Amino acid sequence: MILQTIIQVAAQCGWSVTANVRYGNITSFDFRRNTESGVPFCFSADMTGGKPASLVDDILSFIDAFQPDIFARQWCRISGAGESRYAQTLSDMDGIRIQAWLLAIDLSEAFSAPRPSPWYLWN
Repeated sequence: MILQTIIQVAAQCGWSVTANVRYGNITSFDFRRNTESGVPFCFSADMTGGKPASLVDDILSFIDAFQPDIFARQWCRISGAGESRYAQTLSDMDGIRIQAWLLAIDLSEAFSAPRPSPWYLWN
C-alpha cells in the first residue's frame, strides 16, 4: 500500500516513478518528468525501513543540494548549447526544484507526516 500511494501521489504531481527494493529495507525511487521546455529530468531518492518520512527527507536533501544555476551551466556546456540556452535551462531547473518541493509536501501530507518547512528558508 505504501508503494502504491507513493506512485499515485507522484503521478498526481506530474512525476512518473519506478521503485526498486535494495538491501531488503531500502527502496530506491526514480522520479521522472519533463521540464517546462520538454527536456527529460530524473532524480532518485531512497526510503528506508518502509517509512515514507525517510523518502520525504531524502527528497528534501535533493532539493537542498540541487543548485539550478550550476546544473544549468553544466548542462549547457555538456550539451553544446553554450550560453544561448542558459536562461531557459535555469528557468527549467528552478521549476524542477519547485516541482520536487511540491512532491515532498504532497507525500508528507499523504502519510500525515509534519509538513516540511519551506525550502527557501534553508539557505
